[in-house]
Amino acid sequence: MDTKNMRYGQFLKAKRNSDGRGLTLKDVAAELEVSVSYVSDIEQGRRKPYNEAKTFKIIELYRMTEDEIALLYDLAARENSKIPRDLEDILMYSEAGDMARHALRMTKKGVIDEGDWWQFIHYIKAREAEKQD
Repeated sequence: MDTKNMRYGQFLKAKRNSDGRGLTLKDVAAELEVSVSYVSDIEQGRRKPYNEAKTFKIIELYRMTEDEIALLYDLAARENSKIPRDLEDILMYSEAGDMARHALRMTKKGVIDEGDWWQFIHYIKAREAEKQD
């Protein structure tokens, strides 16, 4: 699934349709205690992403993986022009967050580029793999 230009509602609709249990809009609406039209509006991008309580329910209902949960938070944040909920505490209230924001601002200035980020990510993944051996 190409997620680069995906919208929050598109992702949820794709998850519902690929679920394998044949979940309908009515099933989702009943689980979330909202109207069918509300769920449809979310999937069609006519409403803002679900609030936190409903997000937790949708994560459980669709049995999302960690990667899917991260994507869901990122898509919601993109549409709301906010920091993803799962990152707000570390990004805004920790020393690591201070460093990350500094690095992001350096990226915005052109001091750090995508190659630098990939090099950093590969370094961290290699270090993580060494720890597991």
